[in-house]
Amino acid sequence: MFRSSIRTPALALCVCLFLAGCGNSGIVSVSGTLTYKGQPVTNAIVHFVPEKGRPSMGETDQNGNFTLLYDPQTKGAQIGKHKVFIMHNAAADAGKPGTVPGAAPKMSADQRELFSKYSGDRSKVEVTIEKSMSDLKLTWD
Repeated sequence: MFRSSIRTPALALCVCLFLAGCGNSGIVSVSGTLTYKGQPVTNAIVHFVPEKGRPSMGETDQNGNFTLLYDPQTKGAQIGKHKVFIMHNAAADAGKPGTVPGAAPKMSADQRELFSKYSGDRSKVEVTIEKSMSDLKLTWD
């Protein structure tokens, strides 16, 4: 009888510690602005990929502002070093008047250059996140 009374609280303590470790600790809020050649970058998806763990992403608005999402319920990114790349958000362009469904989006020469330089494995941009950031400036020129 004595042994089972010790095991129950010990088991409960182990379960609580396990559940506490499953939270989003180490995730901080991150928002900022993406510019290229002094102009805000619109209709872009910004990806932050940590060395280990889940990536975060955000969409730029008409002023180049973005807020990263760690998952659908959690804003932010994991603390640590991240590789940063962008993709064109074709879905945002699809709703614009005069856009032909299925046609390649119209982009300026600067936009084509930007998306070719900083997309996927071609991007050499790295950012270290150590704390919450509300004014991260990604100024790519």
